[in-house]
Amino acid sequence: MPDLGSTLAGVAQLNRPGQPFQYSVGPNNTIIGTWRWQDQTLFSPQSVTAEIQQFQFIVELHPDGKFKEHTVEASQQMEASIDGGGIHFGGSTSKFVGNSAGKSFSIGLGHDNQTGQTGVVTTNFDSNWIKEPLRAYLAAQGWKKAGLFG
Repeated sequence: MPDLGSTLAGVAQLNRPGQPFQYSVGPNNTIIGTWRWQDQTLFSPQSVTAEIQQFQFIVELHPDGKFKEHTVEASQQMEASIDGGGIHFGGSTSKFVGNSAGKSFSIGLGHDNQTGQTGVVTTNFDSNWIKEPLRAYLAAQGWKKAGLFG
């Protein structure tokens, strides 16, 4: 049976310099990987759009040596635009909680609010990049992924 205390105590070793995401210990024996993979202000000839995308990979450790995992995806967009009819403001937010996997790449003109880069800005996201290091760590500690109903 894996040792819960030593597993949780070792989570900080998963955080590496330059890595775009961080792992932390959460409540109720959870490990949370958090990645704000887009935080940009994008410019086009008639609009300015602020976009934020965040992905969390959450693992809950159980006393029987198994773990369950789920994801939380959150996005926020705010826009100001100008057209022949005037100035318009709008925005949207969304959140998904469940199990998901995905990849995304984008390129645009704007400002990256995390790096400070202005000009051509990009995002590059793959959910496996945050999932795999934590899964490998848990396997090395002796944890097993719980089945669909357990």
